[in-house]
Amino acid sequence: MSDVLLKELTNADIDWLVTHGERRSLIAAEVLVRPAQPLEAFYLLLEGNLTVQTDSPTGLLTDSSRDSPHSLASSPTAINQLSRGDVIGEGGLFDIDPAFFVTATDEVTVLAIPKTLLLQKLQQDISFAAHFYRAIALILSEQIRGLFENSELMQYQSGQMVKEALFVFGELRDSDIDWMLAAGRLEKLAAERVLLNVGRPVDALYTVLDGQLAIATTDHPCDPLSTCSHGLEELGATQNFKPIAYLSRGGLPGITSFLDFQPLPVRFQAVRESLLLAIPRQQVAIKLQEDLGFAARFYRVMATQLSHLLTAIAAVGEMSQSKAMKIEIEDELNLDQLQQVSQGAVKFDWMLKHLGIGAA
Repeated sequence: MSDVLLKELTNADIDWLVTHGERRSLIAAEVLVRPAQPLEAFYLLLEGNLTVQTDSPTGLLTDSSRDSPHSLASSPTAINQLSRGDVIGEGGLFDIDPAFFVTATDEVTVLAIPKTLLLQKLQQDISFAAHFYRAIALILSEQIRGLFENSELMQYQSGQMVKEALFVFGELRDSDIDWMLAAGRLEKLAAERVLLNVGRPVDALYTVLDGQLAIATTDHPCDPLSTCSHGLEELGATQNFKPIAYLSRGGLPGITSFLDFQPLPVRFQAVRESLLLAIPRQQVAIKLQEDLGFAARFYRVMATQLSHLLTAIAAVGEMSQSKAMKIEIEDELNLDQLQQVSQGAVKFDWMLKHLGIGAA
């Protein structure tokens, strides 16, 4: 298992995964995941490498072709590479269907845990849920960071909007939102102003209450020490930043670096005047240590947001490498999701009301 899982999970957590999981082997070019096809299992990559790509791989394996596998190492539509310790199918835990093919680059071994059993465990065991969702959030954060730092993928300027995160507020209890209101402070951000800059740490948990923020990258090599010697606006004048995605109401800018404590690989800048709720990192850390139920819900929200963000950023890479072959990412919501969106919107509007802000 990856260092992340070994660090975040307890012995009991790992034993449960091993006991209820099944080891599966794949050969090169064998497809593990197909777009828009709901997954029945959550996968942990134990050995080998997987390729995330936009279209059906050349030499797609059938029963008659297993003896002559086709290598995908040089596939022109590859947008991400997964290695041991990475996870596949986490979106299924958040009702997000796959948007891309995931295919074995070489001989691969995965641990497959049935989705139904895993969801039951997550609902019944708060301690396991807190550890598991934090581990998933950290793994996704690392994958996103890798995509952000891939200048070839980020050359394409996209209007991709990360889905509004109001539905994640449906995960939170009223007491969680009460705590956020008590611990947070309001911050106004004028249009074009920078909230978080590349190379800088993230000192607070931010939630977008109103407005819109752009996630922007630069092809300039990131030198955190040099970056810190420039002001937020000064750095923007010396480097060419391109927006690759956007966050709106309910979005959580900077969560990748908030979770892993590493300097930001991207910039967050207001597209128009925006309002945010900022909770100091130390207060969040104390709350997570003292309230295990809050921790489980908090890390699930983080993992959900990161899963949506990963899909949006991967879509940028898909457009940059294969403009002619596009996968339509389903925007339709099922009844359970619609109900959660409704609950999240009600809680979000309630929060705005108590902050004295008109609900959108």
